[in-house]
Amino acid sequence: MRTTTSARSTCACCLRRLELLSRGEHSAGRYGSVIEIARAGFIPQVNQAGEGVGVVVFLFKKGHYASSYMLVLLEKLARKHPHIKFVQIAHDDCIPNYPDRNLPTLLLYKDDELLGQCVGVSAFGGASYGIDDVEWELARVGLARTELQSNPHERPHK
Repeated sequence: MRTTTSARSTCACCLRRLELLSRGEHSAGRYGSVIEIARAGFIPQVNQAGEGVGVVVFLFKKGHYASSYMLVLLEKLARKHPHIKFVQIAHDDCIPNYPDRNLPTLLLYKDDELLGQCVGVSAFGGASYGIDDVEWELARVGLARTELQSNPHERPHK
């Protein structure tokens, strides 16, 4: 029996699909939540996330108010943008001796490239930031699409 090129490439596509399914990466909207990782998982979960996969890395500290608030916003954004992978990692596990004053911190990756970083609440317009401020930062680096017409940080927060 002779195998055609078309049949071989279909098999390769099927194999790739099976590989994605086995890893839980079966569709464009495959994420939808924030998962916690440890230092050992950073490279496979972030740097090797896959071609075209945007990753938001959230450095947090348990019991830290700004970190807790950011987690609430990121959970909402993860549901709104299921094509983006959202991970959280303890700040001192990711970067030993990382100062609390820099929390919350977001590291924005795509294709193993650091596209941007948001350090502290000032990166989002100050202590009274909201979901629009965070979404704006994701859109600014090309990870998310937004319907926002202007940077919400430029408007005074109430």
